[in-house]
Order: sequence, then structure tokens, then C-alpha cells
Amino acid sequence: MALDMNLVQECYGEFSAKKVIYDKMYAYYKGDTDAMANYKMVTERSNNKTPCNFIKKFTKEEVSYSVGNDITYTSKSGDANIINDMKYYLAHWSEKHDSDLAKKMLIYGYAFELYYIDKENQFSSRIISPRKGYAYTDDFGNVLFFMHIFTKKFDLNTYVDVYDSEFIYHYDNDFSQISNPTPHIFGVVPVGIAKVSEELEDDTIYKDIKGLQDAYETNLSDISNEISDFRNAYLAISGFKIKDEDTDTMKEKGIIEIPAADGKAVWLIKNINDSFIQNTLTTQEDKMYQLTSHINHNEKMQSNLSGVALRSRLISLEEKCKLNQKSITDCIKTRLKMLFIFLKWLKNLDYDYRDIKAKFTPNIPQDDLNSAQIVSQLGDKLSLETALSLFSFVDNPKNEIEKIKQDQEANSIGADLLNNGGVGDEQSK
Repeated sequence: MALDMNLVQECYGEFSAKKVIYDKMYAYYKGDTDAMANYKMVTERSNNKTPCNFIKKFTKEEVSYSVGNDITYTSKSGDANIINDMKYYLAHWSEKHDSDLAKKMLIYGYAFELYYIDKENQFSSRIISPRKGYAYTDDFGNVLFFMHIFTKKFDLNTYVDVYDSEFIYHYDNDFSQISNPTPHIFGVVPVGIAKVSEELEDDTIYKDIKGLQDAYETNLSDISNEISDFRNAYLAISGFKIKDEDTDTMKEKGIIEIPAADGKAVWLIKNINDSFIQNTLTTQEDKMYQLTSHINHNEKMQSNLSGVALRSRLISLEEKCKLNQKSITDCIKTRLKMLFIFLKWLKNLDYDYRDIKAKFTPNIPQDDLNSAQIVSQLGDKLSLETALSLFSFVDNPKNEIEKIKQDQEANSIGADLLNNGGVGDEQSK
């Protein structure tokens, strides 16, 4: 199907309009907030700025909890080859690929994963944020074409690559074609989408706490400057006068002589209501934690707090991270679909992405002892692979089973040698 250039240019216009929003979201993630940019300066007074980036803190925590541990893949049909081939042909990917995908998804509400074959004929992927990509979809969520907007090193020009089910079209920012279309092997638009929800950028940490973040930084900066200005206390003198040349001597010695009987000298200082200020900051901070379902790990806890009790405090965050994991799983399904298309093209291997189940292990305290008790009670009613997948320290149940078999075979051989006197015979030779 021919590419509709009018539609492509309309989509580019929408991308350009919304990019302003995404640029602001990225700026807040970096700590470049409106509170700091627009902080009101007071002439001849302390004007310290005190940034405190909760948006980045919460984003990194959710990334760590959601994909901090490696994702475990299992075959529903028990096919070990499909898992081994997956791991082999994705081994060159960055170890933090999934965490980078999760980070961009949480910053903007969604992110793209673009698939391609690199110069070494390997299946590869690039994570693209909404600041550099746009996907046009139908009413069912199927991607009809994807635009990658980028610049080149030492080149200020903007370029647009448009992907459809057959080709990659290459344009400049005026949509003049700069080279012939490049065919690809996938047969569909080679892009996956990881999105938190249908609300996209409206369902983000930025959207939830931007106002509180600005208020907190403004108030924190204000109180910091109040404390700094507190140094500038004034000495009020009544009933006598000090000569200018005596002030330096007075400062050096730290004393002042009052010549008049009714004279006095007192400090004029500010009376800062620290309780009101602290309550304001505490309330704003607490609201940010509540709205994001996070907990303050700096709060003092009981020394004998168990792992189960600690995990119960994380229940809201864990539920939120499960939704993040489901969003990433949707993208992983597309990733595997593209990988298996690549393997069919490269090795004529027939794999079905629907045979793969991705299991996430939250990077939070795990009650492995309780899991062990459950496995023990279930006995032979639970497969060994499923049982091993329940434990946080097992990354690959299939490999673990193979190691168990190898250990059992080695122990069996050793037992046979002992029973047959083989060890004694060897020692006697």
C-alpha cells in the first residue's frame, strides 16, 4: 500500500505540537523545573536555589522495582530450544535495555522499541521516546506507520524515517525524499509500544506531582534563603552613638562599651516560625509519596521488622509496578514476534511468540522461605520448572534443571564407583 504523504505530514504536525509537552516532561526528569527557572530573586538578599528532584527519584525507584531483576522466560510447551535461541540471538543487547525502556515509558507515559537488522546481520533494537518518534495506529491499536525523527552528529538538519510494513522511507524535515526506500524483512511495521495506559502522558508521575514538585522546591528555597538572611542581624543602639572608626574594633573584640546610663544595645533578629514551615514541607512531601504510591525509606522503622512486614508497606507500589510490568510485557510480545520473523528469515526456524511466558521478579524483599514451604507442601502437584521460577535467586529455571540433572548423574557415577570398589582399586594401583 502506497504511503499517504498528506497523512504523514499531518501526523508530523501533531508530533511537533506535542513535542513541547514531552520536552517539558524530560526537563523535569533532569531537574530543570519551572520553580527553579522562575524563582523570584530579591535584590541584595540571599538568592540560593534548592532543587529537590522527586520525579527522577520516583521514576528510578519504579524502574528498579519493575525490571531491576532479570526477566525470566519459559516455554509453555516445554521447548528448550526456543529459550536457548532467544537468549543467544539477544545476547548482544545491552543489559539495561529493559530498564531504559521502562524509564522512558514512565517519563512520558509510553515509549517505542524500533527493530532492525544491524550491519553485523544481528537482530537489534533502539528505544525511541515520543520526543523522537510517532506511531500512527488504527482503532484497534495496530501500527500503520511509524516516524523516527532525528538529527545527525555535526548536522543541524532534521531527518524523518517513515516505516511501513515493507519499506523505510527517508525524508528531510520538508518531506523531500533524500534516498531510495530501504526494504525490510518483517512484513509489518517493526515497532513495539510500551504504554502505561490509554491516557499516555496524562498518566505519569510528572502529571501527578508537577505542581507539588514546584511548590516544594520554591518553599525549600525560600526557607533556605531565610536562614541565610538570618546571619544579617542588626545591632540596635539607643541612648548613645558609636563612631564609625570604632565599629571594626567592636567586631574584633566582640564587646561594646555603653557610655550612657540609659543606653542599651540589642540585636534585631527575625522570628521564624519553623514549625509552620516544616509542616508545609512535610505535607507537600507526604502528598507526593501518596500520589505516586511510594514510601519514604528514610523514615525510622523498627529494627526487628521482618521481610514480610516490609513488603506489606510496599503493597501499593508493588501493585503499581505490576501494571508497569504488564505494559512492558505487551512490548516484549512484539519484540519476540519480530525476533522469530528474523529467525525464520535467517535460519528457517518456526517459533511462535505466543509460546513464551515472561515472568518478572519484583526487585523488592522476597519471601523465598514461604515459597519453599509452599513447594514442599504441594509436592509432586507442581512441576519442577514452575517451582524453581517462584524463587527470586533463580534466573533461568530450564538451566537450573539441567544443572540438577548433571549433579545427579555425577553423584550416581560416584556412588557406583564406591559400591564397586573402583576408588579402592585406583588407589591401590
